[in-house]
Amino acid sequence: MQPGLVSVMMPAFNAARYVADAVQSVIAQSYLDWELVVVDDGSTDETAEIVGGFSDPRIRLLRKENGGESSARNVALDVSIGEFIAYLDADDVYLPNHLAATVAFLHANRHRDAVYTDGFHIDGTGRRLVPLQARRRGPFEGRVYEEVVRASDVFGPPMCVVLRHDVVTNHRLRYDPRIVIGPDWDFFVRFADVGTFGYLPEPTGLYRVHESNITSRVDKGGRAASLAICREKAIRMTSFSTCSVDTRVAVFYDFLIDLLHGQAEGRARAVEWREFAELPPAEQARLLRLMAADAVLHEGTAPQQPVREWLERAKRLHPADHRTSLLLAAYRLSPAFCRSILRARTAARGGHAAASPFADLQEAARESV
Repeated sequence: MQPGLVSVMMPAFNAARYVADAVQSVIAQSYLDWELVVVDDGSTDETAEIVGGFSDPRIRLLRKENGGESSARNVALDVSIGEFIAYLDADDVYLPNHLAATVAFLHANRHRDAVYTDGFHIDGTGRRLVPLQARRRGPFEGRVYEEVVRASDVFGPPMCVVLRHDVVTNHRLRYDPRIVIGPDWDFFVRFADVGTFGYLPEPTGLYRVHESNITSRVDKGGRAASLAICREKAIRMTSFSTCSVDTRVAVFYDFLIDLLHGQAEGRARAVEWREFAELPPAEQARLLRLMAADAVLHEGTAPQQPVREWLERAKRLHPADHRTSLLLAAYRLSPAFCRSILRARTAARGGHAAASPFADLQEAARESV
């Protein structure tokens, strides 16, 4: 790895509309010691031609068959030679201070393995909407593993993050090609388990929100499938058991109730894991009851999921929970009767996998046109 050099990774797929602005924002950096690795992931538009039109020798263009964002990031990791790894998607923009600020921080804070910054969400025209930090928890510094495991809103877009390359190399960190939505979250969970983060409150980048964002294009089912992989991998990590009960319960709730909605086999498998058994009995019981209620409400007259088994197990784990007892009694009497009770008492959940997390920003962008 070349000391002081920042390797900026840019996966690009059909990014002709914005990629020139993204590349130009790297060229405009006040910090000059960088390389830009653009991986054209099988684009069918003019992405490669536009990037190839830049004559700066610090820009490298690699072309590959379409394999998704994770595979493109892995290609970039394989060829990057910088001391630091930075991120920039082909539709986002660095502010001129991004690399200078982050590298200065990491030079001054040798005990930190990574740093993240603030910035702004922007619409398709570049109009600033809200700061990144307005839609994140924290900020957090040091070992942020538990916070990153709990949810993906610690960093937000990866554009704001810069890592020490040796941590990635020493721990053989890679991107999971199965994950379409959330590959960076999965990667940062693993990085946060072995490295520490610092935070810079200054804005250094612009994250573009538009209807061509992959986060916006992938449907609810696709989002849930990818995020379920992220959740399962996090739960099965050795360090997951070091997280607080509150965090572990929150992760299992998201995984079992929301992301595995309608997936009997996946749910039945997960509740047999050691990590589930390590939750307090009352919390196990609550999750089992909620899974059963979800199955009864949303899976027709003959639920395919083992509703009665879950309810009976919940009752054994937490005999004093009257809600489980009532639900089990109603279900034993009649699944249809049980469903009518649940519908009377429970408002519709509004979907189990959220639509685009930027739906409100997209609406604001449309209203501004």
